[in-house]
Amino acid sequence: MLSFVLTVIWLAVAGSALVAGLDYYLLPLDQRAFSDLAPLFAPTGLVGQGFGIVGASLILIGVVGYSARKRFHFLARFGALKYWLQVHIFLCTLGPFLVLLHTTFKFGGIVSIAFWSMAIVVASGVFGRYVYVRIPKTINGRFLSLDAVSEQVRELSRVIADSTGLPASDLDDLLVPAVATPSGGGLVGALAFAFREDLRQRKHLRGVRSFLRGRGVPPALRAPVMDLAMEQRRLVQQTLMLRPFQRLFRYWHVIHLPLATVMFLVLGIHVAVSILFGYTWIFR
Repeated sequence: MLSFVLTVIWLAVAGSALVAGLDYYLLPLDQRAFSDLAPLFAPTGLVGQGFGIVGASLILIGVVGYSARKRFHFLARFGALKYWLQVHIFLCTLGPFLVLLHTTFKFGGIVSIAFWSMAIVVASGVFGRYVYVRIPKTINGRFLSLDAVSEQVRELSRVIADSTGLPASDLDDLLVPAVATPSGGGLVGALAFAFREDLRQRKHLRGVRSFLRGRGVPPALRAPVMDLAMEQRRLVQQTLMLRPFQRLFRYWHVIHLPLATVMFLVLGIHVAVSILFGYTWIFR
């Protein structure tokens, strides 16, 4: 639910900001300085510079807030780690989009260094999110062991068998299909396996639906059973990918955090230069 709400807010804010200055952004570069919209939407304009300040602030809040939640246990009372991660992603994608509007899609000098370092951090964050959600975790965000995941798979099998009244032996091949184990390639092989299995999920869901219909499972039971079946399949995949993806996530941290540090360093220089040249937004 939180993810849906944040997505709606993201689209509303980003869409409104883009539409507001669209006429200016579509102007050729050599005409922008003479436009009546320049005092508002130029990088040094009231709104344009405001986008930069608000965007950078959102990034800072997102990074500092999520880092603090992971390090200070007393913040756990304000929500589970997964919700903080969702807010972190919301702030650290909306912020860069506003910074993009601040640049008016024109990059040069130190601005280009700041922007592209930010773009790389965002891209690595999206990749890290893809890896993170495929590592089984507790409700508090701690990684589960292989034994704990396997026990969850067995428990789901029992729940599905009890719900449908079908013998567990009839369900095994369908609910826990012979998913090919990642073979060779190390971390690259694990990623390729994850992408491939993501593409196969819809086909598996159709197979589960057809199987339940053919065995006479009442329609009212099919939807919850299919949800359980997809959850079980996800856990089986995570069992196969657990160790390589945990290793990949550790490597990702080694890259993502230094990139974020460089981004903030360059951003700080950009802000200092802007203030030095008198670009101080409202306080001109």
